[in-house]
Amino acid sequence: MVAPVAILGGGLAGASAALRLARAGIAATLFERQAAAHHKVCGEFLSVEAQRDLRDMAFEPLRLGAVPIDRVRIVSGRKSAESALPFTALGISRDVLDEALLDAAAAAGATIRRGVRVTAIEDHGIRTGEGGFPAETLFLATGKHDLRGVARPDARERGAHLGFKMHWRISARQDEELGSAVELVLFDGGYLGIQRVAARVMNFCVLVRRDRFCGSWTGLLEDLARDDHVARRLDGAHELLARPASIAGLPYGYVHRPRDDRKGLFRLGDQAALTAPLTGDGMAIALRSAALAVDCFRSGLAPADYTRLLHREIGGQVRKAMLLHRCVGLPVLPMALGLLGTWPSLLGRLAAATRLPRTEEAA
Repeated sequence: MVAPVAILGGGLAGASAALRLARAGIAATLFERQAAAHHKVCGEFLSVEAQRDLRDMAFEPLRLGAVPIDRVRIVSGRKSAESALPFTALGISRDVLDEALLDAAAAAGATIRRGVRVTAIEDHGIRTGEGGFPAETLFLATGKHDLRGVARPDARERGAHLGFKMHWRISARQDEELGSAVELVLFDGGYLGIQRVAARVMNFCVLVRRDRFCGSWTGLLEDLARDDHVARRLDGAHELLARPASIAGLPYGYVHRPRDDRKGLFRLGDQAALTAPLTGDGMAIALRSAALAVDCFRSGLAPADYTRLLHREIGGQVRKAMLLHRCVGLPVLPMALGLLGTWPSLLGRLAAATRLPRTEEAA
């Protein structure tokens, strides 16, 4: 008899791990602290690697209304540059995608417990708001939120930035202008990602330095709208969320290492590695880590073995992403938009260079 398995968190990593385990005939219980579908701070960019892992589970994001993204547009003040992406990505709302994966996992036989908060990890299981649950194997997929006792260590980037996400209903003109591009708007103290996630629905995701934040969402919007490009994107648009999703205190650049592994605990998604948002690898890392962790578990490999394999696959990409992240604040980057005639093609090569390698199943 297989020892009980618990999955902590029902986002992309947790839900896809539950689906893979259930389809392999392994009983697993997933705990998700939110009782219903909800939004998360996310650029909502599905790279080609993320799509591959979804389709490997016979899960087609286009059926959920995902929209194609095949261009990248960089904007800084009055300067802009555009390039074709070396692949076709997809834009899709996380509340839609996460819920569909949870539904698929439940249909495959996973037990999904909603509205249950995990409060602690114990020697032979977990403690929840509804009591204890015995489990020999845990998949930690709590996303950007740490769990006491297994928190990620501090990193240089922790606490330096705040993240916000809002969905907007946009006009037909704005929908056409944004088209199939993902836009990265650079400003003093951060950057803004803009893309469509459905017909006439725009995702607006901001990462801003704490010392640059003006104290409120309304104030931040007013500040950002001083940029003509942002003002045009927001002109006449209507907020679709009652308030923005927000996050703070994240250790960007963190990659978990085998020496920190706890027996029976597999870290997935942001709990395994937290990359800079601007390269669009976050969703891919979540899905990739879940696939690799389940493969390792089924093969009888320990969490440390899994961590070494994952580190080998994503460590270099996270370092490249963090280098770009830190370059955003340098005055030379906006200047390069005006001086480098080869910048658009450079963007395409840059996007290709920060892609994740293809997964190999655990031996």
